[in-house]
Amino acid sequence: MPKSDIEKTLGYALNGSAFLMKQVIKQLIQQHHYQTTPEAFFLLNLIPKTGIEQHQLINKTHKDKAAITRLLDQLNHQGWIVRRVIKENKRQATIRLSETGEQVKTNLNQALASVSTSMIKGIPTDELRTTTKVLNMLNENLTDILD
Repeated sequence: MPKSDIEKTLGYALNGSAFLMKQVIKQLIQQHHYQTTPEAFFLLNLIPKTGIEQHQLINKTHKDKAAITRLLDQLNHQGWIVRRVIKENKRQATIRLSETGEQVKTNLNQALASVSTSMIKGIPTDELRTTTKVLNMLNENLTDILD
């Protein structure tokens, strides 16, 4: 069956890859018996050991404040993060991973590493670098369009 015009576009390919990657991460999370979402797992990986402010997570993920708050509430409820209110501005908080959150992040990242190897099998390293570079450029261009 021939591909439709939309199936030949970059947007279609990106959407399909994002959907499949999310499904793979969801499966890994379930296999390791964690109760979380791929989005929350992604957020865990954006939190450095030194901590990060919530507005920085909003900027890094391109999600709105309410969505980030819901994800952080989920992570906080599971004991995977610690929130500290900033004394100078009580409306802001610094988020860091708890010991449990660090362990969950490590466990799932190790599992994901083996899947990543299968995912990129047969793709030359230089093509992976080029793909990543181009995707980052697309993200920048799309961000400019939204601003």
